This record gives sequence, C-alpha cells and structure tokens, in this order.
Amino acid sequence: MGLFDMFKKKKEEEWFDIYSPLNGKVIDLSEVPDEAFAQKMVGDGCAIDPAEGVVCAPVDGEIDIFETNHAVSFETPNGLEMIVHFGIDTVTLKGEGFKRVAAGNQVKVGDKLVEYDLEFIKSKVPSVKTPVIINNMDMIEKIDVVAKGKDVKVGDLLMRVQLKK
Repeated sequence: MGLFDMFKKKKEEEWFDIYSPLNGKVIDLSEVPDEAFAQKMVGDGCAIDPAEGVVCAPVDGEIDIFETNHAVSFETPNGLEMIVHFGIDTVTLKGEGFKRVAAGNQVKVGDKLVEYDLEFIKSKVPSVKTPVIINNMDMIEKIDVVAKGKDVKVGDLLMRVQLKK
C-alpha cells in the first residue's frame, strides 16, 4: 500500500465529534449504577460524574427534552441518535430540581438546554452520574472516548465515533 492509498483510506473513514454536555469527570459506563446503562443495553458511550452547572448540547441537531427535564435526546443531521440522561431514577423527581432553558428544538454544540440543582438532586436519587449514549449503534464502527478519566467542561471534546459506510 503506497502513501497515496493510506491517505485515501484515512480520508474515507468518517469520524464524528461529540462534545461534553456538562462539567464533570468522564467515567466508564460500567460505573453507572443502573444495569441498562452499565451493560450498554440502551447504547454505548460514556458517562460524566457532574459538577454544578447546566446540560448543554453535545452535538448540532434536533433535540427533544423529556417532559421531566431529566433527559434530552438528540438527532444529528447525519442521523446519529443520542441521549444525555442526567442521573439515575431522576424521572421520579417529575422535573423538580431541573429547569428547561432551551428555546427551540434546533441546537448547536454548547447551547444551554437544562439547568440543574446538583445538591438537591443528589439528595433525592441514587446517583447523578450522567450517561451520554449513542442509541443507534448500528451506525457506529468504533467509539473513542478521548476524555475518559479527565475533568471536562461544556464543549470539550468528549468522544469521537467512526460511522459505518
């Protein structure tokens, strides 16, 4: 394989960047105390142990904020489907401790979507560890969680995914 062929092959791989939706420490999904997330039944990705702040858009695209404001789903222009699910059993709070701030359903990376009261929520649920999940894994060749083990801020590169052809 010549240099040109290697360059061509590299060029054909389509990678897509996903940015951090909140401030905190990036952890493995296996550390989330919920089997559906920890065993990747919902999809694959990583999780963030959050610090105070807001949930922001990790990608450009269309969003749907759950009625209880504890989770946001995303669909990117290339068809990738994701969810950011703040904490475990947070749906039981029925929106308490969360405040929706997003204006529309089209967002850009870093747009503020939901503010949260971390101390209040921590006192009410088993965990605030927040999965950042790709739901349609059939589109994904490979995931590289580039920020694993690091502290991230909103908008930092979180993971890169290689899309299937």
